[in-house]
Amino acid sequence: MILPQCSSEKAKGILLTETVKSSTDDIAPKVQLPSLASPEDLKDIEQNALARARMALQIALKLFGEEDTISDEVELQSARLSLAYVCLEEKDFKTALEYSMLVLKNNNPDQATTNAAAKETVDDSPRATMLKRQAATARMYASEASALLGDPMASMKILVGDGKDDAFDRLSSDLGGVTIGMASTNAKAKSRLAKAQTMVRCSASVASASLGNLPASKQLAMSAQAMENSYMASREGPSQARKALIYCMLREGNHGAALTLLKSTR
Repeated sequence: MILPQCSSEKAKGILLTETVKSSTDDIAPKVQLPSLASPEDLKDIEQNALARARMALQIALKLFGEEDTISDEVELQSARLSLAYVCLEEKDFKTALEYSMLVLKNNNPDQATTNAAAKETVDDSPRATMLKRQAATARMYASEASALLGDPMASMKILVGDGKDDAFDRLSSDLGGVTIGMASTNAKAKSRLAKAQTMVRCSASVASASLGNLPASKQLAMSAQAMENSYMASREGPSQARKALIYCMLREGNHGAALTLLKSTR
């Protein structure tokens, strides 16, 4: 049972008092979760985490829908984006794409800053930056979901955006919440931007490889690795850039170079 915690008929929170049923899609059988915080739940807390998160986010979105909520509010967009992430983790790529695109469709930084200024509760510049980061993250999620649904063309189009030469750099800047100017004067900002650039180029490399354009895929993977090396202290640990580059080498038949790169990380 879900009990709204209300004040003046406005929901302030929710209390889950009984076992809640959830499922990853409309076709699969419903999954009966153990009672929240029960011994069974605590024992398998990691196993239940995604289902619990999805359940809570779906409730949050339902509560948003019950009010006259502005479609580009940061909080609403955050709930949609979080649900898209959970769906990706659950391999429910169709729903992940749906909610990612919903974020993009309703993302309007200019309108959001106007709303915030009218409320006089949030400074408009940080709010606009947050919405840009949400939109950039949604593009990354939508690109991944599209690729996993077997549509690499759509995946690449989402990443490229308006198709201008600096599209990846602008996406990286929005994703990291860091401008080129900030990165030029602050070491942490530079590292943050480089990390975002690595993620964007890795995603683009995968999309290019799926489209059969191995030269472009390899170039993007090498660029991602260069960006990664600029913020990682060592070459140890997981590296999506190296994985992308090794994949390209294997696809082009350069097994020796792939093996050498793989051994260098051990």
